[in-house]
Amino acid sequence: MASTQNAELIRRLYERAFNGGDLTFVHEVHGAGYLYHDTTAPDSPEGHDSYMARTAAFLAAFPDARASVEDVFGCDDRVTGRTVKRVTHTAALGELPPTGRPVQLASTIIYRFEDRLVVEEWEIFDKLSMYH
Repeated sequence: MASTQNAELIRRLYERAFNGGDLTFVHEVHGAGYLYHDTTAPDSPEGHDSYMARTAAFLAAFPDARASVEDVFGCDDRVTGRTVKRVTHTAALGELPPTGRPVQLASTIIYRFEDRLVVEEWEIFDKLSMYH
């Protein structure tokens, strides 16, 4: 039962934070000691504050971002979500200048829960699509 509730929380996270622009909802989802692992980033893992700054920068570069949750399922304390973000690259993201082009970005994230809050996640993110 907990994995079903956790999976539903992930769906709400995408709807409210990414599609609705309500980043404050993330504070309600992350538990104490939260860690984010980006499999392509050498400075990973990072904590909640870095995650928030990173997500705000992403949404600023892609203000029309819409995430489609393609799959979400869970077992025990883990939930896996597969999403596609449809965005237009209208502002710089770090050193990547804006292209003005629409982009589809696929990602798969494994979330680990404690006490019904996300305390750790591992993301595999299709960053190369931003360069096409």
